[in-house]
Amino acid sequence: MIQKRCLRGRVILVFLAAFIPVTAGHAVDIDASPLFSYESLGDAYTFRGLGPILEFSEHSSAVRPFYHTDRETSRTEILYPLGSFSNERSMFVPFYRSTGDQEDHPHTEFFPVFSGRYKDKAYGGVFPLYGTMYHRFGLDEARFVLWPLYSKTRLGDIETCTVLWPVFSYSEGRLLRVFPLYGQEHKPDDSSSAFFLWPVFLCERGPDRKMDAVLPLFRYARGSTYRNISVLWPFFSYNRDFAAGHMSADFPWPLVRAASGAYEETRVFPLYWSKTEGSSYSMKTVLWPVWFSRSHHYEDTGTDEKTVSVLLVNRVSEKTTRDGQTHRRVILWPFLYTSREGSTSEWHFPALFPLFFDKGFASTWGPVLSLAEGAADKDLASARTSILWRTISWEKTGDKTKWSVSFLASSTRTPGERQWGFLGNLLTFRQDIAASAP
Repeated sequence: MIQKRCLRGRVILVFLAAFIPVTAGHAVDIDASPLFSYESLGDAYTFRGLGPILEFSEHSSAVRPFYHTDRETSRTEILYPLGSFSNERSMFVPFYRSTGDQEDHPHTEFFPVFSGRYKDKAYGGVFPLYGTMYHRFGLDEARFVLWPLYSKTRLGDIETCTVLWPVFSYSEGRLLRVFPLYGQEHKPDDSSSAFFLWPVFLCERGPDRKMDAVLPLFRYARGSTYRNISVLWPFFSYNRDFAAGHMSADFPWPLVRAASGAYEETRVFPLYWSKTEGSSYSMKTVLWPVWFSRSHHYEDTGTDEKTVSVLLVNRVSEKTTRDGQTHRRVILWPFLYTSREGSTSEWHFPALFPLFFDKGFASTWGPVLSLAEGAADKDLASARTSILWRTISWEKTGDKTKWSVSFLASSTRTPGERQWGFLGNLLTFRQDIAASAP
């Protein structure tokens, strides 16, 4: 029986070999897009099926939009954006999350169970029954039992106990809170704060700061170099910083605002709004959300960013790095998304969800939602265009150029040869270009 099956398999392979075109390097090219296509050359291969749904190659595998894995980056998407897995960070919302590795403070959550390690200390728990954590959420240590019934945290030498969070909190000599009735807190920088019937009565004191408020009637903050007065907070306010030579006023917030000094701002919302902070930041909007522009200059990285948008979703953004590399993105919703980064560019039509800059979206939903797409490098050494999931396609890689119309016809051209294919390339004809030249 086994011998008969082996013989049957050999017969099928011989039969297929009679129809599959083979060239130097054992190349195979079958194209019946969007139903399926298969290309191979040596160890490299690509299989596509059912439009963009199925795709398998030596570098990646995909069953879109449910699953995609990239073996070069060790990144896998499952039911994006719910599941994303990589060497550095993994998650499947809302049940699973893992960060770090065995050497870099690993932390794993498989709700409701969590565990991790910080240096030589292991921790874990079952939320909300019981648990201990080290160096999480900005704290050195946190413990809880039947949360929010009881928890205890430590930051440096400061320990805080909380019962029925956030109602009762206590830290010896530092914090007493019965929320929202009363609370007072003393901080390491010799400042203090207190509230009564939060957020109505508030009071803060510091080395050079005082603040008193009865909200929303008034709020008054002052120091040796500044004054801040609010009436019917936050609608009417006046701020003055004498050291910076800055002044700002809202009357009423957020509709009308004027500022000068440390930054310049004029707002009559939604008619007009502009804000400038020297050469590092500028923003302007006219008839919001009709037109909006913004520019940033980051002195530490030498990066410049500019954005112009019309009706929020139509946007042109550009980022230029210190070494002159430019990344430009254009969104004409819902029709077109284009992006150029360095020497490469890409485009997609339509752009119902213009999230192609996100790797997870681009590898799962992007190919499914794009009726037409393309990519190219700056000098067109490589380029590709696909319409209706490769029903019509054009590709250029180095000296090789290929176009195809589903299974009907295709043409592949290299410097010395042109190949014509029909019926999914089961029938092929080759032409020696050098020999046919006059």
